[in-house]
Amino acid sequence: MNTFRQPPIVTIEGTSFLVDINRQVLRQTNDAQNEISFIDHMQDLGTYYLLRYNADKKQPAFDGEDTKVVKLVIIPPLAQLDPQGMSEKYGVPVNELNNKTDFEIIVDQRALLLRHQGILPQIDLAGELFIVDLRLNELRHAQNFHPVISLKSFDFNQSGQYFEGYYHTVLKQVVCIDPGLTELPPNLVKLRLPNALGLDPVGVASAAGLDERRLLRRFPLTARLKAQIIPISETGLPALVQRNRQQLQDEHACNRTKIRLHRRSGF
Repeated sequence: MNTFRQPPIVTIEGTSFLVDINRQVLRQTNDAQNEISFIDHMQDLGTYYLLRYNADKKQPAFDGEDTKVVKLVIIPPLAQLDPQGMSEKYGVPVNELNNKTDFEIIVDQRALLLRHQGILPQIDLAGELFIVDLRLNELRHAQNFHPVISLKSFDFNQSGQYFEGYYHTVLKQVVCIDPGLTELPPNLVKLRLPNALGLDPVGVASAAGLDERRLLRRFPLTARLKAQIIPISETGLPALVQRNRQQLQDEHACNRTKIRLHRRSGF
C-alpha cells in the first residue's frame, strides 16, 4: 500500500476526520489524539455504521450523556470511504468491493467457514506446515502430526505481540541457545509468530467468551499463516559468539602468562 497517499477525509457535523483503514478509526484532522473507532464506537450494520456522536465534544457519545448534544450519524463503510486503500490492503479488486461488507473484506470468509467447521488453522514454519492447537498449546506437523512443538518453548517479544524462538530446521524444534556459544550453529533460524490472538482469534474468542466479530476485526483470520524468518545474522547470536571467542582468547593469554611466571619462579 502506498503510505504517502493522502487519506480520505469525512466530515461529521462540521468537523473533519481522516480515514485510517490500518487502525480502522477516524482521526480528527486538527487533533490527532481524538479518534473514533469503527470497532469500539460504532454499530456495524453491514451497509453502513451507526455512530452516537457528541457534537460538542466531537467524540462518541456514551450512555447518560445529554441527549440534546447527541446525534445519530450514519458513516459509510470503509470500502466506500477509501476503496483504493481497502483494495490494496486486503487484495480485493476495487470493482468487487461494492458486493462485500467491510467484515467480508477484512476477514477471509473461506478461512472463517473452515474454522467454524472445526478445522484448526495452519502456519508455515520455515517451509513446513504445522497445525495450530491452542487448546493443547502446541503446534503439530500437518502431514505427520509429529514433531510437536510446545508454544511454551517460544518467548514473547517485549510488546507481547509475537512468539519468538530459535528454530532448528532439521530437528524441527525450538532450541535453547548455550550462553557460552563460540560457533554459529548450522540449520538455525529465528522465527517470529503472531501471539494467540493472531494465530487463532476464533479459538480465543470461543474460549474467553469474547465477541468474535469484533475480535476478528482486530485480528483478521487468514487462509495461510506464515512465520517470519529472521536470519541469524540479524539476531544477537553473532555478537554473543564474538564476545565468547574474545573471552576465550583473553583466558588463554592469561593462562599462558601464569605458566611463564610459574616456570620462572622455579629457577
